[in-house]
Amino acid sequence: MPRMLVIVIAVIIMLAGGAVTVVQQMELGPFASKVTTEEDADGKKKEALKSIEPPRFIAMEPLLIPLFQGDNVAATVQIQIQIETTADREPQLNKQLPRLKDAYIRDLHSYVPRLLKEKKDLNINSLKRRLTIIGSRTVGKGLIGGILIQSAMNRKLP
Repeated sequence: MPRMLVIVIAVIIMLAGGAVTVVQQMELGPFASKVTTEEDADGKKKEALKSIEPPRFIAMEPLLIPLFQGDNVAATVQIQIQIETTADREPQLNKQLPRLKDAYIRDLHSYVPRLLKEKKDLNINSLKRRLTIIGSRTVGKGLIGGILIQSAMNRKLP
C-alpha cells in the first residue's frame, strides 16, 4: 500500500510539472507576455509587442575625493560615473545633478578612506551600491535606475 501511494504522488507531481511547463511555453495564464492591443483602421484589434525603451545615461563630472594623511593630501581618488534613468525622468534628474554631486562628495569623503583602509583597491560593486542608495535618498526613489562606474583611479601624490 505505501509503495502504491508513493507511485501515485510521483505521477501527480510529474503531471503538474508537465502542465506548468506547457503553460509556460505557450505563454498562457501567469506566464503570458505583456502585449498591448491597438485598433487598426478597420476597427479590428491587433496585437503588438510593447517596445522596450533603452535606458538613458546621464554623465556627471568626475568626482574628486581627496584623502588626507595628517595635514597633507596623501592621494586623490577620481571616480567617473553615469547615472541610469528613463527618458521621462531625465529632465528631473538633470535639475537635481548639483545636489546629487554634493551628496556623493560628502558621503564618499568619509566612505572611501574606510574602504581603502581595509583593502588597497576600491571595491566597485560596493561603491555602486553605495552611490545608488545615496542618490535615491537625495533625489527620491525611482529617479535613479542604476549607477555605471566608468573609471575609478587612486592617484597617490609624491
